[in-house]
Amino acid sequence: MLQHMPQPIMVIAGVIAITIALIGQAVEMRKIRTRTYGEDSIGSPNIFLDKRNFKWYALIAIGFGLAYAAQFL
Repeated sequence: MLQHMPQPIMVIAGVIAITIALIGQAVEMRKIRTRTYGEDSIGSPNIFLDKRNFKWYALIAIGFGLAYAAQFL
């Protein structure tokens, strides 16, 4: 039975998690901006603090954590 995940798999999983999270956050922020400010508006810096973004921030942190931890295992 495999007890430890090999380092390359952890790095690849981290990069995949980061990629999915960044794309998901971009789509979510576009939805928030168009609903709140309209299609032609740039929006506000406060858009980053919307509660719908925190799940993407968590996934980004998990991805960075996996990639970082793979260096030390």
